[in-house]
Amino acid sequence: MANEQQLALLKQGVEAWNKWRSLSPGIPPDLRGADLSQEDLGGINLMKASLSGVDLSGVNLMGASLSQADLRGANLSGAYLSKADLSEADLSEVNLSEAYLLEANLSRVNLDGADLHWVYLGKADLSGAIAIGANLSEVDMRGANLIGANLIGADLRGAILIGADLQGADLSGADLGEANLMGARLLKTNFEQANLAGCLIYGISSWGLNLEAANQLNLSVAPPGEGAIAVDNLEVAQFIYFLLNHQKVREVFNSIHSNIVLILGCFQSSDRLVLLEEIRDALRQHDYLPMSVELEKSTTPELKESISTVAGMVKFIIADFTDAPHIPQELLKILQGISEVPVQPLVQVDTTHLAISDDLHEYPWMLPTYQYPSLSQAIADLKEKIIAPAQAKAQELRGGY
Repeated sequence: MANEQQLALLKQGVEAWNKWRSLSPGIPPDLRGADLSQEDLGGINLMKASLSGVDLSGVNLMGASLSQADLRGANLSGAYLSKADLSEADLSEVNLSEAYLLEANLSRVNLDGADLHWVYLGKADLSGAIAIGANLSEVDMRGANLIGANLIGADLRGAILIGADLQGADLSGADLGEANLMGARLLKTNFEQANLAGCLIYGISSWGLNLEAANQLNLSVAPPGEGAIAVDNLEVAQFIYFLLNHQKVREVFNSIHSNIVLILGCFQSSDRLVLLEEIRDALRQHDYLPMSVELEKSTTPELKESISTVAGMVKFIIADFTDAPHIPQELLKILQGISEVPVQPLVQVDTTHLAISDDLHEYPWMLPTYQYPSLSQAIADLKEKIIAPAQAKAQELRGGY
């Protein structure tokens, strides 16, 4: 139960209370179970206070300090908490429905099982917050900082997360059905087994997501009022958005086969880097888009798979085997998954001799290996003996395309 003397002091107003707190910093406030509904407590110092079960419904707590306070099971419905400091507070099982928390500090707060239905959290800081199983349906968190927040199993149906930062947030098993994620930042966000059906995802930024077993049906990529364009994969949706809304992206996509040239090799030495730059410059003069990939023995399976995917979309491939005796084997794996993409191999003959596998030359799009005695000779022959043969082979394979 509440400390009656402290409760009586609180009734004298915020100024008297805060003065007592400053003179008695070692005495923890105990207001458990008190009825403080409809009070004006703006700017009050309730840091580390025991407030479990307290009724703070409709209370003005603008700018209040509630950091590290124990508010378990408290009623804060309709409370005004704009710019309040609730960092590290225990808000488990709290009723925050229809509360107003504009720019409030909720970093590292515990919201387990809390009810935030129709709460407003615009620009609030919820970084590191824990809200396992919380009811956040219809919550307005536009512009909120949710970096690293734990929202496992949370109910976020219809939530407004416009411009919210969900970097590293864990939303596994959460229900975000029909949520508005317009312009949200999704970097390494965990959506495993989450429900994302019907989400508005126009303008999102998404990278490194975990979408295993997530429900991604009918994701809307069009802005409100501009027609219904829906896809069933969040990462694909971002690509579709760029394709639909950026002319430059469409131009690049439409010209992928005629523009991109993949350069493979080991370019760690200064000589190799010089040659790489010369190849890039020569390709640019032909209006190609050079894409270089450093192939090492430690190349991950994921990167190899990505290279294989890209390789099937390029005009041709230039592969420098110098200082990279493992590249023919890697190239063979790539070639097994693509067709009609010419490969121009090259190797410097005054380095360790490299025997090109006969398996490579079984592919009709594999050109004869260009062997060069020196770096300067390779640079001199770039256009005539490296790029030109690859261009001609590409035209031959694609019927003049």
